[in-house]
Amino acid sequence: MASRILLSLVAFVSLFLFAAALPSPDPRKGDFFLGVPISNPDAAELIPNRYIVVYNTNATSDAITAHQNSVIKAVAKRNIGKRSPTSGRLLSTKVDTFAMGTWHAMALEADDRMMNDIFTAEEVNYIEQDAVVRLTAQQTETSAPSGLVRLSSETTGGTSYVFDSTAGAGITVYVVDTGIRTTHSDFEGRATFGANFISNVQTDDNGHGSHVSGTIAGAKFGVAKKANLVAVKVLGADGSGTNSGVIAGMNFVASNATAQKLSGKAVMNMSLGGSRSTAVNQAINGIIRAGVTPVVAAGNENQDTANTSPGSAAAAITVGAIDQTTDAKASFSNFGAGVDIFAPGVKVQSVGITSDTATNTLSGTSMASPHIAGLAAYLMALENITDPTAVSNRIKALATASTARVKNNVRGTTNLIANNGFSA
Repeated sequence: MASRILLSLVAFVSLFLFAAALPSPDPRKGDFFLGVPISNPDAAELIPNRYIVVYNTNATSDAITAHQNSVIKAVAKRNIGKRSPTSGRLLSTKVDTFAMGTWHAMALEADDRMMNDIFTAEEVNYIEQDAVVRLTAQQTETSAPSGLVRLSSETTGGTSYVFDSTAGAGITVYVVDTGIRTTHSDFEGRATFGANFISNVQTDDNGHGSHVSGTIAGAKFGVAKKANLVAVKVLGADGSGTNSGVIAGMNFVASNATAQKLSGKAVMNMSLGGSRSTAVNQAINGIIRAGVTPVVAAGNENQDTANTSPGSAAAAITVGAIDQTTDAKASFSNFGAGVDIFAPGVKVQSVGITSDTATNTLSGTSMASPHIAGLAAYLMALENITDPTAVSNRIKALATASTARVKNNVRGTTNLIANNGFSA
């Protein structure tokens, strides 16, 4: 009898372990759940009791608004004095809503019971648990050469940056990052602070966003030296933020570009990343619909960018990093079929934040992405390209026409190195 019980127990445990090893299916309406039916259970750095609710695209605006209003009222009452059972922090009574064309979502903090109630609403498509995102800079150095030279050279070892005098004039670049030190001399008054979704500090208290902005449009360090810059702050002084904060930033970009009639005249750069997020990737489609060209960093984990967001967003121009002195793939750069182009990302000198004339040198796909954001702005002004897909295609065509190719690359990854068409 004892052996029979033992065999039964072994069989049960084996069956349980086998079932646990199977990939988790997407949550379905009507299923029973322990906890909240999230679509991203394997994401890293999930934030307890904070969620992003994405609506069905065929739900009417009236129905979505009515549902959001009911949730806003409920959260305002139910979350008073309530704490997360996991982290112990007080839950927020605020609900953030997003709308980019037909894509609607909201972000909130709530207990399991409320989130399960929300999931049953017919207007709701899926729920993601919010997660941490971080900037994608790799390291700091004391001095380094600029990556600009590489953009206008056929080979490594060039000494000058050659460009057309239009230099991105009339194009606005939204920098979704840690903010911008708008008073820095390299920006010549062309940088403004647009929105802040992370803190009350209306400047760059990290340095990453200013460095990125300098590469995009600085008078000395920039690719598009006459473009305008708008800071959209979604990362704090420690360089971290949330997916919901990033979506809030993109929501601002789409609405502001529409209000300012910048469709076909704007670029968005996001040198940040985290685990793959369907919500973040879908929000980028809203950026495209607003006529803004999205450029994103591939990430610094030396892994397939398909595992990350926004690097895996098909609609974005995803940028990997090379060492511009050798054309070799940077050791840290992510790779894979999702990477569209490579650009300089090792020891890139640009703007610093310790003073209005400070400089800093950083490495990372964070530094590669703004080279392409600047190139996008440059080409849009020079060739009057207004469609985001056409911008992406033109960048790839110029890279294809150049003989430069990525060395020591990973199989299945593009070998194109960005070029502005002035190959020397």
